[in-house]
Amino acid sequence: MSDNNENKFNKVKYDNDYIKNNYDQVRFTVKKGKKEELKIHCSKFGYKSLNDFINQAVNEKIARDLGEI
Repeated sequence: MSDNNENKFNKVKYDNDYIKNNYDQVRFTVKKGKKEELKIHCSKFGYKSLNDFINQAVNEKIARDLGEI
């Protein structure tokens, strides 16, 4: 029986295509060591991920700037 890779579902490609079509990506830079500090903070305070923390922080800052908080 031959292994036909063309017919196999490629989850990585599917996930990457989904993200590409449904999300914008924003990249930002922090000083060495800050990323690990942020990860520790996120796990300590129960955030699902670093991305979750950043999204909540951005949304909170926008709401504060607009006087909604």
